[in-house]
Amino acid sequence: MRKLTILPIIGMLLAILALAACGGDDSAEDSGGGALAESSDSSSTQTDSDSGSTSGDANSVIVSAQDPAGSGSYKFVKNEFTFSVGEKVEFKITSESEFHTFTVDDLGIEVEIDGGDTETLTFTFDKAGEYELICIPHEALGMKGKITIE
Repeated sequence: MRKLTILPIIGMLLAILALAACGGDDSAEDSGGGALAESSDSSSTQTDSDSGSTSGDANSVIVSAQDPAGSGSYKFVKNEFTFSVGEKVEFKITSESEFHTFTVDDLGIEVEIDGGDTETLTFTFDKAGEYELICIPHEALGMKGKITIE
């Protein structure tokens, strides 16, 4: 009989831990590993992290970071990208209702997006290859993508 009382408590604790993993603070962190890509809200002009030019001449891409409270599952919509070496891209990343990240470790990209917000990242791709895109708090839940640079 005691086991039946403990199971709901354990379930509630697991649910609380899962929700806590979706939260985050507003501070930006630089891991010190190369050029950290910069982001800003959609109301200002973004400076490219590599060339110092403004985002006015960049290819614009819209990405939605979706979650169960919004569209029903953790995923990036669009989650596969192909660009050319030297191409400058402006990503407009919108988080539905939870905290998400747009992270590409091998390129030094880490953008944090609070629920309901939009962040803008302008980045010039200078090295060919395939790069993994992840949302750090939701990677284990399948929130991944791929960026291919040709």
